[in-house]
Amino acid sequence: MSTGIAGTTRLNGARVGSKSGAKWVGPAKLVIATQQEFTAAGIEALLLAGGHRVLARCTCWDDLLLSLTSNRPDTLLLNLVRREAAGLISQLRADHRSMSIILMLDERDAITAASLLELDVEGILLGAACASSLLQCVESVCDGRRWVDPNLLRHLALAERTAQIASRLTRREADIANLISRGLHNKQIARELHVSEGTVKMHLHHIYEKLHLRSRTELALSVTIRAEDDLISGQHYAPTAKASS
Repeated sequence: MSTGIAGTTRLNGARVGSKSGAKWVGPAKLVIATQQEFTAAGIEALLLAGGHRVLARCTCWDDLLLSLTSNRPDTLLLNLVRREAAGLISQLRADHRSMSIILMLDERDAITAASLLELDVEGILLGAACASSLLQCVESVCDGRRWVDPNLLRHLALAERTAQIASRLTRREADIANLISRGLHNKQIARELHVSEGTVKMHLHHIYEKLHLRSRTELALSVTIRAEDDLISGQHYAPTAKASS
């Protein structure tokens, strides 16, 4: 449902840039599109406090399209799409050529640097970004500059590194690397995977050689584990009990 925002006291603009080169820009006129109403309400409060205008909040795609036509915002803050982002953004571009788009992404979304470059948007922001990052992104886009969340760039670099590691290991080696990053010793890993401790040591030797590592600590630092114990490269390597070694 779209909810119009009216009767709210707003500032007249926002100062961006350094003190020596600061530039005054008028408040952005935004539509917020997110799947959770309480999330949209929180974002709206931050934007209003930063001197911007929120014309509407939408929680579904159909309402968003109607709202964009009736409100004609200069900026859309979008958090309604996942894998189909590129196609939907292309549709928005065709219908609203002068509108800037800021895409909010969840860290759990599988996104690579290549797919990031395909997104025709002015700003990219992680959903867990702090208030200052949100305002900085909006003000940069309002000032005609593209903005990408620095934390997202670090996330992508780490994900690419993990994907490179995963692609060089066998499934069993990836299982062992996963368990080592959780702090398990060889005996515990052997028990977890139903193999001998000698087999674990053999796989560890192969892992060190393939990744040019010298210790368990280096290996643990090279692997990032999600809450579900998956490698964040998007490839699932759950330990395979009783599998052949």
